[in-house]
Amino acid sequence: MTRKEQKEYRRNQILQVALHLFIHQGYHGTKTSQISREAKISEGLLFHYFPTKESLLEELVKMGVYGMQYPMRMDSVAPLDFFQKFTVQLLQYLKENIFTAELFVLMAQMQRTEEIPVKVKELAASVDVIGSAREVILAGQSEGTIRQGDALALSNLYWCCIQGVVEQYVARPRLPLPEPEWIVAMLKAES
Repeated sequence: MTRKEQKEYRRNQILQVALHLFIHQGYHGTKTSQISREAKISEGLLFHYFPTKESLLEELVKMGVYGMQYPMRMDSVAPLDFFQKFTVQLLQYLKENIFTAELFVLMAQMQRTEEIPVKVKELAASVDVIGSAREVILAGQSEGTIRQGDALALSNLYWCCIQGVVEQYVARPRLPLPEPEWIVAMLKAES
């Protein structure tokens, strides 16, 4: 492993450990000494990579924001197919890497937790997946593939289901994930 690869590996290791601790113990309940101990590095080395606990949290939230923007970066497909494709991909990512699921949970926590740094809270709130998906639902309603009703409420229903599934998967990883079609069926227009 080259020095550059080793540094990247160590950085990712710190991020994974911090993420796990932040979602299970909270930001304020997690100490940098715990992060360094779990990552099997010195606290000084931790601070070499991330000068503060806040900078570490901010980096995780930036990763979460990028991930939350993913659905809107997907190739343009029919509205119902958009939800199907995203749901399939997300559930596959969850199975492959718990980091994805934990990052999803962290983003929800950052949007509803008051006692976090303002900069981080604003960053976490900068992406509105419910509002963005509303536009896709409106397009699907126009073409008759997505059920009629308040598009914002339907988007909220979809994202709350996704969030609930991810939260339960993080809490209980042995719990089976639902089939993507079951989730998307909530949106599908009745024939």
